[in-house]
Amino acid sequence: MAKANQDNNKQSVANRWTKQLAEDGFVPVVNYFLEHYHELEPYDLTHNEAMFVIHLMQYKWDNKPPRPAYKTLAKLMGVSEKTVRRYAQSLEQKKYLRRKIRTAQPNEFYLDPLFRALEQHQRKNKRQK
Repeated sequence: MAKANQDNNKQSVANRWTKQLAEDGFVPVVNYFLEHYHELEPYDLTHNEAMFVIHLMQYKWDNKPPRPAYKTLAKLMGVSEKTVRRYAQSLEQKKYLRRKIRTAQPNEFYLDPLFRALEQHQRKNKRQK
């Protein structure tokens, strides 16, 4: 989770939301994901799966895979751990997520397949314009 820019930049998160809210950090999400997650082929993402991805991004600070615990994700999303696991399984079945199961540690969630699908969708959209 990134920390809000504390300067007086007009485009800072604090100016877009509020300074108080921005103090707890923010999640960078590319517009293309927000605008097209429901159009991916051969499988689109559900709204819940999209929120799951955004919560994973909350724990992705660089090019390494995020590793939040299912319990943490469930609490953030206001659902059960079983439900969060179902979101992960569904994304894995759709080939948008790859999980590395780790013993006595949280899983690693690889989002590269989703990123590639979004990039492919983006290229296709640009060719059609």
